Amino acid sequence: MAGRAGRTGIDTKGESVLICKPEEVKRIMALLNESSPPLHSCLSEDKNGMIHAILEVVAGGIVQTASDINRYVRCTLLNSTKPFDDVVKSAQDSLRWLCHKKFLEWSEDTKLYTVTPLGRASFGSSLSPEESLVVLDDLIRAREGFVLASDLHVVYLVTPINVDVEPDWELYYQRFMELSALDQSVGNRVGVQEPFLMRMAHGAPVRTSYRSKAGTKGLQGKFDNRSLNDHMLSDEHMLRICRRFFVALILSRLVQEVPVVEVCDAFKVARGMVQALQENAGRFASMVSVFCERLGWHDLEGLVSKFQNRVSFGVRAEIVELTNIPYIKGSRARALYKAGFRTPEAIAEASIPEIVKVLFESSSWADQGSAQRRIQLGVAKKIKNGARKIVLDKAEEARLAAFSAFRSLGLDVPTLAQPVVSTVAGHNARKEASTSSAEGSTSSFVSLENANQVLCTLSLERSKEVNATNSDSGGDNSKRKTVADKEAFHIEGSNGLSGELNETTHHIDNAKTSPTTLKIKGIEGGGTYGDHNHVRKLQCEGGEICNGRVKEASEKGPMNATAVAGGFESFLGLWEAAGEFYFDVHFSKKSALNSIAPFEIYGIAICWEDSPVYYVNLPRDLFWSNSRRKSQSSPITCGDTGSALPPKLQWEIAIERWNRISTIMRKKDIKKFTWNLKVQIQVLKHPTVSIQRFGGLSHLVKTVGVDLIENNCFLLSPVPVQDAIDLCIVAWILWPDEEKGSSPSIEKEVKKRLSIEAAAAANRNGRWKNQMRQVAHNGCCRRVAQIRALCSVLWKLVISEGLAEALGATEMPLVNILADMELCGIGVDMEGCLHARQILGRKLKILEKEAYKLAGMTFSLYTVADIANVLYGHLQLPIPEGHKKGKQHPSTDKHCLDLLRNEHPIIPVIKEHRTLAKLLNCTLGSICSLARLSMRTQRYTLHGHWLQTSTATGRLSMEEPNLQCVEHMVDFRMNNEDKAVGQLDVNNYKINARDFFVSTQENWLLLTADYSQIELRLMAHFSKDSSLIELLSEPHGDVFTMIAAKWTGKAESVVSQEERDQTKRLVYGILYGMGAKSLAEQIDCSTDEAAERIKSFKRSFPCVASWLQEAVTSCREKGYIETLKGRKRFLAKIKFGNSKEKSKAQRQAVNSICQGSAADIIKIAMINIHSVLDNFEKSPSNSMIDEKFHVLKGRCRIILQVHDELVLEADPSVAKEAGLLLQMSMENAVSLLVPLHVKLKIGRTWGSLEPFQVIE
Repeated sequence: MAGRAGRTGIDTKGESVLICKPEEVKRIMALLNESSPPLHSCLSEDKNGMIHAILEVVAGGIVQTASDINRYVRCTLLNSTKPFDDVVKSAQDSLRWLCHKKFLEWSEDTKLYTVTPLGRASFGSSLSPEESLVVLDDLIRAREGFVLASDLHVVYLVTPINVDVEPDWELYYQRFMELSALDQSVGNRVGVQEPFLMRMAHGAPVRTSYRSKAGTKGLQGKFDNRSLNDHMLSDEHMLRICRRFFVALILSRLVQEVPVVEVCDAFKVARGMVQALQENAGRFASMVSVFCERLGWHDLEGLVSKFQNRVSFGVRAEIVELTNIPYIKGSRARALYKAGFRTPEAIAEASIPEIVKVLFESSSWADQGSAQRRIQLGVAKKIKNGARKIVLDKAEEARLAAFSAFRSLGLDVPTLAQPVVSTVAGHNARKEASTSSAEGSTSSFVSLENANQVLCTLSLERSKEVNATNSDSGGDNSKRKTVADKEAFHIEGSNGLSGELNETTHHIDNAKTSPTTLKIKGIEGGGTYGDHNHVRKLQCEGGEICNGRVKEASEKGPMNATAVAGGFESFLGLWEAAGEFYFDVHFSKKSALNSIAPFEIYGIAICWEDSPVYYVNLPRDLFWSNSRRKSQSSPITCGDTGSALPPKLQWEIAIERWNRISTIMRKKDIKKFTWNLKVQIQVLKHPTVSIQRFGGLSHLVKTVGVDLIENNCFLLSPVPVQDAIDLCIVAWILWPDEEKGSSPSIEKEVKKRLSIEAAAAANRNGRWKNQMRQVAHNGCCRRVAQIRALCSVLWKLVISEGLAEALGATEMPLVNILADMELCGIGVDMEGCLHARQILGRKLKILEKEAYKLAGMTFSLYTVADIANVLYGHLQLPIPEGHKKGKQHPSTDKHCLDLLRNEHPIIPVIKEHRTLAKLLNCTLGSICSLARLSMRTQRYTLHGHWLQTSTATGRLSMEEPNLQCVEHMVDFRMNNEDKAVGQLDVNNYKINARDFFVSTQENWLLLTADYSQIELRLMAHFSKDSSLIELLSEPHGDVFTMIAAKWTGKAESVVSQEERDQTKRLVYGILYGMGAKSLAEQIDCSTDEAAERIKSFKRSFPCVASWLQEAVTSCREKGYIETLKGRKRFLAKIKFGNSKEKSKAQRQAVNSICQGSAADIIKIAMINIHSVLDNFEKSPSNSMIDEKFHVLKGRCRIILQVHDELVLEADPSVAKEAGLLLQMSMENAVSLLVPLHVKLKIGRTWGSLEPFQVIE
């Protein structure tokens, strides 16, 4: 079943589609026509919900007066289903009960309802009023006489009230009698009585009192009849207490670290139930703790809150602190405690091997091998990181408390710029850590942990002196405002350690000061900063006085680019000076890629090494004015007069700033790191800004006379991105078997590759102080901070593995090509496609009728289970050998149907139906559903998504739709009835799906080139087999015919087509590591015959056999294979896997070398072609490209790649030049020991291509 609810403002109803079998229709119709059960309000009297609801709205401050309550109940579902008077009465009864039970109070003077401490406790702890009374009763009893000599009393208090556990009463009584006198006294204090347990153990029935269904009355009866006196408890109440105490006995065993298995055996309960009770008790403990806190009972709150972790993890008091560390529970905590690691600080200081040793020795796998040790190593690292984080959090809390005390004394203490968490995340081996100030705090300074004494004083001219100086400097200057810009200074010591601090300035109005000196005095002290006894001076220029507020580079979160000292121009200057940077474009997809403005750009997040994350808000920041700091979105104005600049000049300044951004992005030899580069390239090729985002500047657009798109968008000039590096591709090239889809997640990559501290630091660096107000930035600032953190790890691996060349020369230039291919798309003949669908639909119906007739029953030809049932159940066809096993039924795949082709005439019908159904639903269906009318060309186009990181071998793939597996021509016969004559005509139909793919431009042609036997040629190149090289160097003749002639000893002229085809399958079978059994199925012969043919081929080409063995041996030694252009695929299973995994890895080794190298070659060819068509500066690999190809600019483009085939579209007037470029680029992409040959074809459609000869 599938469906969706209606969309607000668009649909008037939802829709649902249910697919079922014919025999199920009647039952389904009855189900659909059946009336729905009526809605019942949870506030009805039998559900006791009104009491809870009234308490919540009063405690939450939503209602206070009687009229408020009257208005509230009118809005309830209960009011819609019951008479209003009944609802009011229910509300009044609930209020009366809440007031009677002291949850609420009614003031006769103010006529207001107010919540009491009990009401606040119930509301804050999320306990219902009924549960609150029980908890209150228990706590009152506890306060009157708490048994602290045993844990059992506290355990009882944190045990959930209503537990759905029915104890074995005989066993319960036995365990109760085994308790010590102290624990039995706890039971007696909470209400457990031995006579009751004895009676229950002998099977006596429980005398239950009548409980009224009327909610309020029932509640009153339930709680009014109960006294705090132990001796006046009803059997029903006693039963609840005894069940709760039974659970408390179980939990008390757990907190004494008794193994769960022993507890389960002792009380005859299931392990899952015990673990569930433990979790529930942990949650209930937190609720009781809040309940005590709201009541002001802090003594009980302390006891309960400290006991929460003991219950949750089942540990004793001394190791509770260790359970706060991630990945540490009871057994691990006890093992670490016994080994001397008794606090998080001790674990944080311990080495990884020490922790591993403790974990391994305490593990039940201690007698196992290195695999378990590796697992424990990973756990130990996580435990150590978790302990370090706890210690750092404690240090941060202590620092905040210390500087809060300093501030209360009026002292300003400078701080380090680099925060504790960031420092430790970046340098895990470092023992010292610096701390950062909290947001909005004054400057602070903390020494490292070894410092004995550091005293820093801030010497600053007082504001009175500043004002006096300003008044002497002249009235002219007093008109200028002092703004809060940022400056930086360094604190340096003889040990070479330096910390960079950014100081923000005081806001001083009507003043211009002379240069002011800020002095920081370091008094001698031990440790890292002991030598800081000199004075550094900071010159605050332009009348800006620095105060103690610090904006750290990496901990204060993002900042607007206009907030940089000096404004947006200064930011651009800083950006231009960066040796490398990280960026992420904030955009949204407006419409399909075939529209004129597919994307809308909102901004760009940028950062570089040790910088804050900057956010460029578009288009606002382009029009930002330095003269009006308090209103950064204001138009550019003249500084002194305040008069607005002419609109044309404002526009020119904004465009000039955008051009500066464009220049930065196109800079060569400056690395620009990002994530998911391809879509960002597409956005920057068509950077569209909505006119609505101009706000008050929208008049500029109209005044200047800029052309608008769709009357609401303005198109900025394209921004070419050069030398950009996509970390998504970096991660893939390092771990190619971790294939990624079209929307790779940076969050997952961060979790995989970074430590907990580094990931947390990156998140903080990219999080705005007021995240809700900055939500429109869509996480781009967080992403760019994560990109920077990821890059610090991944780029080192790229360099160390020697993959930088493969990445920079092949993979990254390809991203721009794929972006263009997606934007361009491929044309579609929609009319022909729709016509073909009609024909196929008729043919499929005919085939279905024929299948029903042959089977003697109706069934679904689209359901594998139905087909299996018909073939093997109804028709009793034999199940092919080796295909009996299946999840639910024997196989009906293509191979099975081929084996059954002579068993029944229904088999070819099923096969033909499958072929045509796939063509109709998958290929033609995708074309019709995904094709869109292009606004540029007014032709239907398809814009698929190219996936660069979806295969381990490096081959490109495609989705939505996948045009790399479009079927070739299918032909079939169909009877057409001529109703006028009453005769049947048999017509032959040929449908070629490729005929429906055309050029995107009117009258243009499609041009294709396909490599001939590229993987075989690569095998010859790598193996250096002279015989194979000689055959493949022949300019004429069929390669596979020549190979068949050589190893069979026949003349080429007598080699049959069947022998030629078998030779081809044999060659590629060997290349792909196929065994004799699989090859026998391919060439339809016996296994022995297939094995003999493999041996015969290897004897004919001995160097090939040697190379195959060498490739496997090399991979086993190195752990990876390497393609022609240096990409690596790591195959650890070839050495460490089981026999099946090793065999698979050996096949992958040979296949990956040839297939990966073939992928490299066609990528290089695409890069060479695109560099000419896009008129980029030629690289050395393109030196053979002639200048005559400049005529192709704008008249030819790459639109498709199908493994070893490239498809271009070109203007007919330049078809020869396009063909020559295509042939030269592909044949000269690399230099091999054998020549590369391509077959050129040209035509109007992809399915009607004809051979094309290019004469140079």
